[in-house]
Amino acid sequence: MADPGLESLDTSLRLLQAQQLARRGRLREAMAVVAPGGLPPADPVLLQALAALATGAGEYRTALPLWRLLLEREPGHAYARRMVAAIELWQARPPWMRWFWPLAAVLGGLVLVGGLLLAL
Repeated sequence: MADPGLESLDTSLRLLQAQQLARRGRLREAMAVVAPGGLPPADPVLLQALAALATGAGEYRTALPLWRLLLEREPGHAYARRMVAAIELWQARPPWMRWFWPLAAVLGGLVLVGGLLLAL
């Protein structure tokens, strides 16, 4: 069995490296650091980091099973429960909602430009 102190150090170093990559916008590389080989890590801290990185990257199809796995491993994990609920709600939205806000922004921009042209 591995030394717990070394495992904790390895976890900390991987999280630090992933955080630095994520701050530079390199989320996929950060995910690879947290989960080499693409398999969900056994460590709950690394699993949460992987789920958060996937969520931040907008990869909800990847993130949802990771949050569920974390919740399965730690049933009392309140943040994982909230993330599962939030992603499920996001995925359950009507298809037309995907286009509503971009369309509203375009129409608002057109109204603004039209108003400026009329004022001149």
